[in-house]
Amino acid sequence: MSTPPRRAGQWKSDPRLVGYLVGGFGALVVAIAGGLPVFAVLGAPLLALAAVGLVGRDPVDLRGVVELRQIRVLEGDVVEGHIEVSWVGIAEVDVRLAGFRGVTPIHPKSRIGWSLPPTSGPVTLPFRLHAGSWGEHELGGLWVRVRRPGSLLFWEARLADAPRLRVLPGPLRLDRLLPPDEPRAVAGMHLSRLRGHGTDFAELRPYQPGDRMRDLSWGTSARLGEPWVIVHHPERTGTVLLLLDAFHTDDPAESQALARSARAAWAVASSHLRAQDRVGILAHGVTAAWIPPGGGRRARWMILDELLGVGGAVEDRVRRAPHRGRAQVPSDALVIGVTTLAADPMIPALLKHRRSGHTTAALVIDRTDFAPTTGDRIDDAALRLFRADRAARRARLERAGVPTALVSGDDGVRPAISALRRRIDRTRGVAGRAS
Repeated sequence: MSTPPRRAGQWKSDPRLVGYLVGGFGALVVAIAGGLPVFAVLGAPLLALAAVGLVGRDPVDLRGVVELRQIRVLEGDVVEGHIEVSWVGIAEVDVRLAGFRGVTPIHPKSRIGWSLPPTSGPVTLPFRLHAGSWGEHELGGLWVRVRRPGSLLFWEARLADAPRLRVLPGPLRLDRLLPPDEPRAVAGMHLSRLRGHGTDFAELRPYQPGDRMRDLSWGTSARLGEPWVIVHHPERTGTVLLLLDAFHTDDPAESQALARSARAAWAVASSHLRAQDRVGILAHGVTAAWIPPGGGRRARWMILDELLGVGGAVEDRVRRAPHRGRAQVPSDALVIGVTTLAADPMIPALLKHRRSGHTTAALVIDRTDFAPTTGDRIDDAALRLFRADRAARRARLERAGVPTALVSGDDGVRPAISALRRRIDRTRGVAGRAS
């Protein structure tokens, strides 16, 4: 392991040094001005202590590094790492890792810091963290303070930056996928509403000029006495756009609800990507993000990186993930909103996509189980009002042709996907009969 060069620091003084100097020189001034030798006797020991405390200001050649065993973990995992610090000679050393977010110290508890007795370096200090919040988190910097034994001066410096930790949402698996609107581009698992060349049967109809001779159904044509052709579904992939509700306040329940939204969004995205669909993400809230629909490994990592950026922005309200271009939603995209419906802008955003002709649906994230169960009548009434308001918002979307399904903490996203799939099929059936 190569140790990085030491960073610039500064000498600082112990508060006792100022007290010794002020007391000693003050006593001497009083002794000279007032002709009172007794004050000189009192001040001399203080100045002597200050002089002894100024000894030992030689270079310490301080160096340090922070390393993690893993920089990519799952939500809820334990992260192990260590800090290595080296210096020259015997010294008292205080080591501290400050400025970390999104993780909780396990060892040492409450804070990541050590106060070492007079010793010589190097030393290796292990630590353990609990990755409780998904996202890409800064782990702060390594601060070290060194003082020679008996000295009233110490050298303090920020030696190194800790590596970033990527905490991935917990894994969820789906058995069924939502049916995309009009799949296209490459081979996938869904049937297109379009007719074209392929191997999946769509319909049997009379021959029309321009049909290929290879599509003739010879048996049907012989029975009916006129040419009939077989029409197939093209083997093409679907386009899915995830509309992520990233609006967030300082309420801890909203942080947990946003984490549940991220897990649901990642479950839907990863499942459709495995089915070779094209998946994109559009986030509104603490970060404005746009990932155009794409497929394959590159799209998987781009979406995951964007979800981590949303999680990191929640933990660090100063840092925001940048907006990556103007959203241009393909006309054949299935738009799936992942939202708690608590933020007012989400309903207009979903209705806008519905009016634009996209098949639009919403996975409504339940956050009522995060509310504290105090048993207070006022809290119970507030919870009932919240559920009634959410039901009214869902009814508004349903009336506008946007089917919804509730993702609860107990059942997870799988039953919601199944329910939403049935409602999307019914909505398309009604639209087909109306046309």
